[in-house]
Amino acid sequence: MTPPKKSELHGCLWMLISGIFTLIGYIILKNALPIPGIFALALALGISIYLCIRLFGKPSRKTIIQEVVVIVVLFGILKLFILLFSMITPYIQKEGAFTKEDSVIKTIYIEDLDTIPVYSSNRVWRDNYGNDYSGSLTVRERDYFNLKDYIKKYTPPSSDNFWGNLYDHIDRNDTPSLDMVMHTFETINAERRLNQMEFAEMVVSCIQDIPYAFVFQEACLPAHSYEDSIRQLLERCPDCCIGNMLYGIQNPVSFLQNLKGDCDTRTVLIYSILKSFKYDVAILNSDYYKHSIIGINLPGSGLYKIYNGKRYMLWETTGKYFEAGDLPPSFDNVTYWNVVLTSK
Repeated sequence: MTPPKKSELHGCLWMLISGIFTLIGYIILKNALPIPGIFALALALGISIYLCIRLFGKPSRKTIIQEVVVIVVLFGILKLFILLFSMITPYIQKEGAFTKEDSVIKTIYIEDLDTIPVYSSNRVWRDNYGNDYSGSLTVRERDYFNLKDYIKKYTPPSSDNFWGNLYDHIDRNDTPSLDMVMHTFETINAERRLNQMEFAEMVVSCIQDIPYAFVFQEACLPAHSYEDSIRQLLERCPDCCIGNMLYGIQNPVSFLQNLKGDCDTRTVLIYSILKSFKYDVAILNSDYYKHSIIGINLPGSGLYKIYNGKRYMLWETTGKYFEAGDLPPSFDNVTYWNVVLTSK
């Protein structure tokens, strides 16, 4: 019997071989080139069809179309199964005395047909006016590893404004990697139709809701080594401390990776978020109080600071239920607060 010609090898067998070529090509391209998964799939599919035509002859147009549709559907189903599996079996970082809502999950996120590892915490919080919100604060694992140590390489410019320059440096480096967090707040804003102050309140109260943790330049010591105010918190929550952080601050992506943040760790994150949404926001520090807060240039009542002719309402970020213009009595003397950075 005469064997079939290459051009006759069409139909299901042609599609099977082309699918195998596509899978192999996709794996090679994804590992060899820094391109999104959808482009790697399209390129691998094109190459596999070309090779199959050269090897086995050209099939009907219908077969090629069926090949493309089947492979795209199969890859979509595979990505869906990976996502569902990651949701069922997450890796949860233990956060000591933090509640379940304060835990960070290492999971998988699908982005442009890529499955990327992320750190995510599902937040459920209430703002200062009784409005309930929920949303995830998510950062990519690769962004965390790329950014976690860059502050160690920071060289401060010759300026009296050390903290303002440092915060600006952190903001510029981290903000591009906060896009998934920005998307969460954008989604809430679109659903709830918040005005300018309501949106700022929603963002600030979300960060206020995260339990306080110390960020020390030196290693964390046993609770009994510190003064009463620090000792009492560490006795209740031994894990509420992260040490060996240069300048005693975490950059925003690192903060969202472990949810351990003190005053200026929070103010820089809030500053970066509100700045991205075009707010006129400031960071204020006090050497006297050894504390950091934010200021926001919006109409309101309460404590404020005039800077460059603009009126910034002062806002505490380390505790729940502080509204714009409201500071704890222990550091509410405005003369001790100095603006170190503004977004406009």
